[in-house]
Amino acid sequence: MNAERLECARLLISVHLRRCMVLFYVGVIAFAIPAGRYLQLAAFASVGVQREEKLKDPQFIAEGAKLFAPSCGNAYCHGTGGVGGGAPRLRGKGLESAYLFKTISNGIPGTGMLSFKSELSEERIWKLVAFIMSDAKSAAAASGAPVADKPASPSSTVSVKPAAATASSSLAGDVQAGKALFFDSARAKSCHLCHSFAGEGTPIGPDLSKLGNRSAKEIFFNVILVRENKDSRYAPVALTLRNGDKIIGVKKEEDTDSIRVYDTTELPAVLRTVQKTDVVRVESVDESAMPKDYASIYTIKQLLDLVTFLKSSESKSPVTLKDLFQ
Repeated sequence: MNAERLECARLLISVHLRRCMVLFYVGVIAFAIPAGRYLQLAAFASVGVQREEKLKDPQFIAEGAKLFAPSCGNAYCHGTGGVGGGAPRLRGKGLESAYLFKTISNGIPGTGMLSFKSELSEERIWKLVAFIMSDAKSAAAASGAPVADKPASPSSTVSVKPAAATASSSLAGDVQAGKALFFDSARAKSCHLCHSFAGEGTPIGPDLSKLGNRSAKEIFFNVILVRENKDSRYAPVALTLRNGDKIIGVKKEEDTDSIRVYDTTELPAVLRTVQKTDVVRVESVDESAMPKDYASIYTIKQLLDLVTFLKSSESKSPVTLKDLFQ
């Protein structure tokens, strides 16, 4: 019995020593890595896991779909739902998230794929990545959009040639055609109903005659892209009233009794005076009040006309597709 007890004791001591050695080596490895670097690696790993989970979030994907539609989902870009148009199909190709984020951020030099990093926050770019990586049917269900089973025909959305064809053509903007488009009273979303140019128009938003010194690409982005508001003077607000109504628009002025707001819920905007006693809550709105569908309601030729007109205060040269890709 004594021999058996001694053998059991020996085995227990051996196991204990092995555990101590393992803990010792783990400690040595941990101390071999600088503490700051160790914490940094742990933080990166945590962020990566959280991001991958976020990319599968239906709400995150739906918000990405809303961003994609006006900016990228045109016949001359990646088509409705990202299934291909003038530019290649994106959905269902198994593209990696890191590659998509880098490409959307930096663009692809020498092609029609522009850089979005100066126009969209990282959060919004990740939303685009989530949408592109998502299953087409589940993303459509989350956003309420119809599922596209095949690439959209350019003529079914907007009457332009695919980007690959037009890029090598002599397509260019025209100042007079752009001016006519800017001041077209027949369009509910005509630019002059919210903006002025050289003293003509409506000063709800910025005076666009000051855009002439900007690049054609920057102006083009400002027209077609779903954007965040960057000028506090024209920041939209949302007023929730006691009767349950909600007014979203650009605040013109405010006094002790009332708030005057250009209601942009429907265009053309209407100036409304709201008594403060009728207001329950006032909230700021991140996105610009500009319409988000200019890329689908205007052809590429009309967009070139418009950009050419907006640059006319500084340059009389027509804007071409090549100018947008530089």
